Amino acid sequence: MAQLIFDPAGYTVNDGTESVGLLAKEFALLQFLYEQRGQAFSREQLLDRVWVLEYPVERTVDDHIYRLRKKLRRWPHVKINTIRGYGYSLIMAEPKALDNPSMRDEEIQNAVRGLFEKYHLLGQGKSIVALAAQREVLGFEINAFYRSYIRFIQADIGWFLETDEVHPRERFYWLLLLYWAVTPDPDQALGYCEEVLRQGLMTPEQHREMEILNILELYADAGKPEKAIERFDHTGRIVEQDRLTGFVMPVALMEMYVHLVAENWEEADQTAARLERLLEKEPYIREIGRFRVFKGLRLLTKGKEREAEESLDEGLEILGMSQHLSLYLAAIKQINLFLRRCDPGDSLVLKYAHLFESVQKEFHLSTLRPAMEKYISEFLGAGMVEKE
Repeated sequence: MAQLIFDPAGYTVNDGTESVGLLAKEFALLQFLYEQRGQAFSREQLLDRVWVLEYPVERTVDDHIYRLRKKLRRWPHVKINTIRGYGYSLIMAEPKALDNPSMRDEEIQNAVRGLFEKYHLLGQGKSIVALAAQREVLGFEINAFYRSYIRFIQADIGWFLETDEVHPRERFYWLLLLYWAVTPDPDQALGYCEEVLRQGLMTPEQHREMEILNILELYADAGKPEKAIERFDHTGRIVEQDRLTGFVMPVALMEMYVHLVAENWEEADQTAARLERLLEKEPYIREIGRFRVFKGLRLLTKGKEREAEESLDEGLEILGMSQHLSLYLAAIKQINLFLRRCDPGDSLVLKYAHLFESVQKEFHLSTLRPAMEKYISEFLGAGMVEKE
């Protein structure tokens, strides 16, 4: 199926090797229609969804649709239809397929798979998205994991809620991770994760990652860092026993965050020093962004608010520019949770609270969260019935 790739950093949309630059509201309107493709929306509904807390007239929607159609003329498979007397809907048709011989070349397919894996290891989300956008022209297949992973790092919650391209168990796993990233209620997310571990509903690899990494960070989010610390030794043994070299830095980042929430300053500083050494040898972008955020939290505890703000903003910028939007959203949430505990100046609290509210609106999270909760709850309920 044809797929558009959205880059919110530059308000550009990519289809294969072609890119179209848009204005901010054009970008937001197209992204909304694309995420809800096939559905019709009235002008009033589009105003409510795209122009939140603004008061433009209905003609504003028509003007933006007109400009979008002009800019998207080169992509005849992207159609914004007028529903007479009502509004608009976006339809995606499959572009004409090319008989690309490289699709049948095993050496090329293996080389591209290696690139995806390397970019994943290095935390280069933007490179993964850019490579995926060249699929038709370069002639390669994207495996099931990376089709989902690309949607995950872009925080494309709507796709996971609607798709039938992913096995229900895989879909559930990605939605659970996204729910952790976006919910302001860590207790709810923690309850879901504890239940899914208890029921054993994930694959062995997913279960292991949740058990030794994800849920420990959730314990800290929920203000229960001591429960995470109790499991540190177990996590270390599994990482060493299973030779999970790719987990070394994510686990260290989790431990630093947990120690910060637990106010174990000496342990947090020791972990930070270890992370700096690791990042000097292996400067992975995703981990650098998260480290800058956690370093900013530590600076807050020392009363260094100006330096803390610089570090927090730098970390968020790295995560956003690298298109790890799910981790970007999670970092904003964690900053706000931490600020409630350390009681810094009002300006800092207001700044990041406003940022949290802004991303909630930008990603339509108030609309999507109930649907996520419904899907997760129903999946867990089905799992309990199957177990019985």
